[in-house]
Amino acid sequence: MFNLPESVDKPDFSLGNILTGLKVQSRVIYALILRDAQTRYGRHQLGFLWLFIEPLFFVLMFILFKVYMREKDTGGMHSAYFMTSGLVPFLLFRQLMQNMGKCIDNSRQLLAFPQVTTFDVLLATIIIEFAATLFVFVSLVVGISLLDVPPNIEDPLMLLIGIFLLGITGAGVGLIFGSLSPLYPSLKTITNPLLGRPLFITSGIFFSAEMLPAGLREYALYNPLLHMVEIVRSAFFIEFESRYIDWHYACLFALGLFLCGLLCHQVFRNEVMKRG
Repeated sequence: MFNLPESVDKPDFSLGNILTGLKVQSRVIYALILRDAQTRYGRHQLGFLWLFIEPLFFVLMFILFKVYMREKDTGGMHSAYFMTSGLVPFLLFRQLMQNMGKCIDNSRQLLAFPQVTTFDVLLATIIIEFAATLFVFVSLVVGISLLDVPPNIEDPLMLLIGIFLLGITGAGVGLIFGSLSPLYPSLKTITNPLLGRPLFITSGIFFSAEMLPAGLREYALYNPLLHMVEIVRSAFFIEFESRYIDWHYACLFALGLFLCGLLCHQVFRNEVMKRG
């Protein structure tokens, strides 16, 4: 019978070691979050206000368009809340899609420390993007409620689930493109034209599935992001309940894409570190 040599140390999976490891990793991730926040928002005088410029612009433009068309709401939904509930969660998808591939390059010097892993960097990026999105979403909703009528949110938990699905979908796409970009550099130049702009138009930011003609709606529902935006709006508005949400399609697509992204990162991370 084969026996391990006595000099070989067996891994210690005791509760104390596990808790110590988790404590170290939580400190690493916390430090990465602080560094990322300082890098993004601390170098400019406007700071976090930059987070509000794009959503505020589109919300105001949408409202002005509705006023010009003499429509006060959208399918029974308040126009400002309608636009906010579609745009801000989609921006989470877009930001994670764009930033997941770049975050490792931006933290390359920190990866020289043995306590810091690429997974820590990715997790810190996901956390800060989710936190920023929720901050903007809540702030806009509170601001609109102070200027107009307060919202009556139907299901806050389902609202968070819809935002979460959009976030991990963006993270999955970002991981896939970020992992393959060192091997195929041209991918960096086609990501936004190929996905960003078309999805911005077709993912239900400016419309709900109910508003589309039946023939067009049949094709639009192949876009899983439309289902996720419909989940967010169905949870936000009591007066709106989408009949076209396919939970299985949205969840399987989001989780499958995220797992595929993690697999790509695991397979190609050495190549990313070498060529980045």
